[in-house]
Amino acid sequence: MIKKLLRTTAGGKVGAIDGLNLFFGALLGANLGTMQALALRDYVTLVVLLAGTVMVLRMLSTSERRAYMLSLVGVYVAIFAVVLLFVPPKGISPDDLHRLAATLGIWVLCILGTELSPVRES
Repeated sequence: MIKKLLRTTAGGKVGAIDGLNLFFGALLGANLGTMQALALRDYVTLVVLLAGTVMVLRMLSTSERRAYMLSLVGVYVAIFAVVLLFVPPKGISPDDLHRLAATLGIWVLCILGTELSPVRES
């Protein structure tokens, strides 16, 4: 009985993923709005990395190739970790960098939790 209550429906899962993507997409936009001191090259690099991350998270929700997409999420997490820890964009404050990393980390964890949670038949 409890197990059945803890499972969502396919529609509930789609709604949860869409809601998470909408919320965190807006939050990323707000984070980017605070990074006015970034040089154009660093800003473009950051936007390309963020766009790739958003695409990978969305593809994880729609692709039938789960193992491949989970490994791709891992690759993007590693790329971001390297960029944020070892070659952070010049002109971004440490606080802004930490907020961006926290936003991405929470988003990835929420998406993975939703994607990996059990789904019940209607």
